[in-house]
Amino acid sequence: MRLALIAFAAVAGFAQLPPSGTLSQNDRPVFRAEVGRVEKELAASPDNCWVLNELARTWASGQQYPETVQWLEKIASLGVGLDPSRDPLYKALHGTREFEAILRQTRESMKPVSTSREAFRIAEGDLTPESEAYDPLTRRFYLGSMRMGAIARCDRKGHCERFAEGLGSVLGVKVAGGRLWAVSNSKEASALVEFELSSGRLAHRYVAPGKGHSLNDIAIAPNGDVFATDTPGAAIWRLRAGGSMLERFLPDQEFRFANGITISGDGGTLFVSNYPDGISAVDLATGARQSLGHRKGLCLALVDGLYLHGRSLIAIQNSSMAPRIIRIDLSRDLKAVERWKVIERGNPRFNGITGGTIAGNAFYYATNIQDEKPDGAAFDPIAILKTKL
Repeated sequence: MRLALIAFAAVAGFAQLPPSGTLSQNDRPVFRAEVGRVEKELAASPDNCWVLNELARTWASGQQYPETVQWLEKIASLGVGLDPSRDPLYKALHGTREFEAILRQTRESMKPVSTSREAFRIAEGDLTPESEAYDPLTRRFYLGSMRMGAIARCDRKGHCERFAEGLGSVLGVKVAGGRLWAVSNSKEASALVEFELSSGRLAHRYVAPGKGHSLNDIAIAPNGDVFATDTPGAAIWRLRAGGSMLERFLPDQEFRFANGITISGDGGTLFVSNYPDGISAVDLATGARQSLGHRKGLCLALVDGLYLHGRSLIAIQNSSMAPRIIRIDLSRDLKAVERWKVIERGNPRFNGITGGTIAGNAFYYATNIQDEKPDGAAFDPIAILKTKL
């Protein structure tokens, strides 16, 4: 009798699904068309975990909650680490029996994994570094600040100094050939900037032509070509070695939500995280593009930072993915995933992980960039963790 009462109380403790919203006569065909569009993408996408989530989000945006739950249940059954609790579109479902059951199933695929240790701390907690770079000659790290429009130069003990200022919001940073490259975004323009490492002098500023751009991350080819993703522009920009202006790379193609980017050691393959492909591999000689092939159980959506180490990709995933760092071992032709594993997940110190850098045989990353804190809030020191590769 007591067990029955406990079971009843547990069920009664959950809220019921909220009633679905009523779409107006004008909204109904628009909503149905959007559902149809995403369903077509689902049928065509080679990495469809995030497209499934887009379907769930579309139903949620129309306040059609039974259908939202049905798609979320399908996502949870994949066990790929997508975490609906992180998405504000599902807020109305919180506390319901159906949604809590989905969360329980999801957590089974998000058990903590830890291989990292602290390398050093940076006292300037409000730096908000979206990305890091490493100079092997001086053994110093460079961190671009989204909040302060600056680039900081730090040693391995966490002692930092200003390398550059007045840059707007700095996202991707890279070091190569005695140069530091960074993307700088402001209301006026989005630009790729080039500095001399030895002097800190700004050598060049290359502005993305037109409007609606926000450069994100950078990859530098062995021949000196520089590539930069443009997230809202659904594009990749290319600065040819010795060139004077940015050119749109593969202008006949879209790279929707392009974010992380890296390049193979021989300079032949460009890897780009984008929607809905997950990670695209682009043959730079021919322009041929394909999604990285992989088996079920791996979702390559929502990759922010992307780096190459030997024949392995190191990827940081965040947003609606339970924040994690994964290692992806590629086939010899660099077109498919042979093996993969989670390097770090569920670390209680995570408070915004977006980018990192490879230094020697280790991956360094900021575990708490605290990018969602408002100005004037108290910030913790930034912890830079490292894990062996």
